[in-house]
Amino acid sequence: MPAGPGPLVVVLLLSLLLLVAGIHGRLQHEEEEEEEEVQDQEGGSSSFTLPVWAPHVPESGEERREHFRALMAKDMRRMMRQVPELMSKTDMFELPMRSALNIAQVGMYVVVVRIGTPALPYSLALETANEVTWINCRLRRRKGKHPGRPHVPPAATTMSIQVDDDGGGGGGSGGKSKVTKVIMNWYRPAKSSSWRRFRCSQRACMDLPYNTCESPDQNTSCTYYQVMKDSTITSGIYGQEKATVAVSDGTMKKLPGLVIGCSTFEHGGAVNSHDGILSLGNSPSSFGIAAARRFGGRLSFCLLATTSGRNASSYLTFGANPAVQAPGTMETPLLYRDVAYGAHVTGILVGGQPLDIPPEVWDEGPLGNDNPEAGIVLDTGTSITYLVSAVYDPVTAALDSHLAHLPKAEIKGFEYCYNWTFAGDGVDPAHNVTIPSFSIEMAGDARLAADAKSIVVPEVVPGVVCLGFNRISQGPSIIGNVLMQEHIWEIDHMSTVLRFRKDKCINHQQLNRHHKKASSSSSSSSSSSSPPPYPAA
Repeated sequence: MPAGPGPLVVVLLLSLLLLVAGIHGRLQHEEEEEEEEVQDQEGGSSSFTLPVWAPHVPESGEERREHFRALMAKDMRRMMRQVPELMSKTDMFELPMRSALNIAQVGMYVVVVRIGTPALPYSLALETANEVTWINCRLRRRKGKHPGRPHVPPAATTMSIQVDDDGGGGGGSGGKSKVTKVIMNWYRPAKSSSWRRFRCSQRACMDLPYNTCESPDQNTSCTYYQVMKDSTITSGIYGQEKATVAVSDGTMKKLPGLVIGCSTFEHGGAVNSHDGILSLGNSPSSFGIAAARRFGGRLSFCLLATTSGRNASSYLTFGANPAVQAPGTMETPLLYRDVAYGAHVTGILVGGQPLDIPPEVWDEGPLGNDNPEAGIVLDTGTSITYLVSAVYDPVTAALDSHLAHLPKAEIKGFEYCYNWTFAGDGVDPAHNVTIPSFSIEMAGDARLAADAKSIVVPEVVPGVVCLGFNRISQGPSIIGNVLMQEHIWEIDHMSTVLRFRKDKCINHQQLNRHHKKASSSSSSSSSSSSPPPYPAA
C-alpha cells in the first residue's frame, strides 16, 4: 500500500489554498469599492485628483526668450487654424499700393480696396500698428450713385486729395500754403447689401476696440471713438462688410467677415488725404488678421521709394508670396507688441561702427512685451523713425559728425537739418559729404541696412536735408516708413517670423499680370460699369 502525502506537502497545499482565497476576496472587495466610487461619482459626492506640473521654464535669458516665443508661435497657429481657409484652391491675393508723397504731400502709403456690394474702390492708408479699419461714411441714404472717381484723371485715381498749387514741395517754413481740392469717396452703408451693423447688445460689439457703448443691454448701434498717437480722431459705428479681391488664379472673390468702422467724424493728421485706414495690426478686428487667417497666416508688402512718381505702384499681398523668398532675405523672430509688430534689436551701426547703447533699451522681456517701453516696432503709418533718448542721442551724434561742416538750417519738427542739395547716392565730393552706412542689427543675424535717402530726408524744403530721426519721450522706438522704404516685408504669423529684403518694388509679375487682365477685360466689355481690379496707372 503506497504511502500518503507527507506533512510538508499538506502544509504547502493548505497555504496555497489560503493565498488564492485571499486574493479572490481582495479583488472582490476592490470591485465592490470601485462600483461604490462610480456610484458616488455619479451622485456628485466624490472626486479624484491627478498631479499637474507646470512647464519647465529655462533660466538663461536667451533660452527663456526662445521658450516663450515658441509658446506664442503655438498660440498663433491655433488662432489661425480656428477659421477655415476661404478658398482652398487659392494661395494669395493682392491689393495695389502707392506712395502718397508726390500725390498728396503726405508721407504714407495708400492701398486701393474694393468694399461692399456692389464693390466700390476706396483709397486707404496702410497702417501696421492700427487695429481699426475705417472709411469716410455717409449714413443717410441719398439719391444718386456712389461718387467714385469717374471724372478724376487716371494719375489721381488712388488718392483722395488733389494739389492745385504748382509751387515748391514738401512744406516747411515761410512758404505759401497749398490750395487743395478734396475728392472724397464716401462709403454709404444703405447702398451696400452686404453691410451688417453691430449693435451694443451683441457680444461682438463689446469685444471691439474703442467702443463707446454705455451698456451691453442697449439695442443701439455699436459706436466707437479712437484717438491715435498723432492726435488724429475718428468716430462712428462698427459694422461687418465684405471686400472683393483679385486672387492668384485671376478670379474675383469675396472676403467676408471684415470689421469696418463707418466713420462719421475725422479730425487732424492727414484725414483729407485718403478715404480711411486699412489696419494690419495684431488684433482680431484688423483687416490684416482677418485676411491672413484665410490665406496661410501670411501677409507681405513692398514699399516703394517714398518719392516715387504718382504713377508708380507696388502691392500688398496676403498668402504665400514667392517674391519674399529670394537671395538676401533676412529672417528674425516676430514679436507682438500690443497691436504692433516688432523685432529684437541687438545693436545699431553707423559707418560700420557699433554705437554705445545701453542693452536694457532693447530688452523687451521673455514674452517680448514684458517691458512695453523697450525695443522697437514697425509702423507704416509713421514716416520718420522715432527713437528714445538713449538711442537717439548716439545715432544723431554719429550721423551729425559726417555733416557738421555744412551750414545748419532750422526746420520745424527736425533737430538736425543742413543747407545741402541731396545727391542721389549720398556722396557729394564737391561739398565733402558722404552719408555713412546705417544698419539695425536684429536677432537671428538679420540686418536692416538703410540707403542714404532713408537716413536723411531730401528736400524737406528746397536745398535742405534733415536727418530722418526724431526723439520720442516714451518707448518703444518706432521704425517709420522712410527707413522701411524699398524693402519687401513679410509678417508670417504661422511661423512667428519677420522677413525682409531690399527690393525696388517696381517689377512684380503677379501685379503686371492683373493689370493686363484688367486692361483686356475692360477693352472687351465696354458695357461693364465695374472698375478694373487695379486702377490704371
